Amino acid sequence: MQITSYRLLKPFLTLRFLAVFTIFSMSACSGIDVNPEATDTFVATGYTTYAWRSAPPSSEVSSKDILPQKSPYIRAALEEKMTELGYQRIEKDDAEFLVEYLVASGHNDGQLVHGGSNDLLYGSSANREIDGASADNAYALSGIVETGDITLLFFDAMTNDVLWQVQMSIVVENANRIDDEEVRKAIHKGLSSLPQVL
Repeated sequence: MQITSYRLLKPFLTLRFLAVFTIFSMSACSGIDVNPEATDTFVATGYTTYAWRSAPPSSEVSSKDILPQKSPYIRAALEEKMTELGYQRIEKDDAEFLVEYLVASGHNDGQLVHGGSNDLLYGSSANREIDGASADNAYALSGIVETGDITLLFFDAMTNDVLWQVQMSIVVENANRIDDEEVRKAIHKGLSSLPQVL
C-alpha cells in the first residue's frame, strides 16, 4: 500500500520541487540587492502621511547625470507602493514624514565560487558533479559588475531625524538606457519591509 501511494505522489512531488526550484532561481537572478534598516523607529511613530522632501531634480537634455533621468521612475514606483501599503501622500507642510532619495552608480565585485570544477566529483555522494554551465557562470560573474545604487530615506517632518532608510543596488545591464521596470521592482522590494497601515 505504501509503495502504491508513493507512486501516485511521485509526479506531484516532482512538480512541487520544480516549482520551488524555479522560484528560487528567479529570485537569485533578479539582479537586485536590498539592505533595509530595522523599521522599529519608524513603526513606533505611527506615521501614515508623507511628502517629498525636495522637488524633482531638473537637468539639461545633454546632461549625463543619472539622478534626473531615474527620478521620475523612482517617484512613481515609491508612490505606487506606498499607496498599496496604505500611506497617503499630502502637501509637505502637513506631512508627518518626508521622503528623500539618493542615486549613484557603483561597482560590485563578483564572487568566484571556489572549489568548483566540471571535472571534480565529490566521493561522498552521487550527482555532486559541477556542470560546465555552472562553472562558466561563476567565472562570468566573478568580475566587476556595474550597479545603480538607490537609497531611500524617511525623515521626521518636525525634527528632521532619520526614521528609516533602505539601500538598493540594481545590476546595470545596459548603461545607455534606464530600465524603469528594474527600478520599479527595486523600489517595491525595498519598501516591502514596511508595515501595512491599518
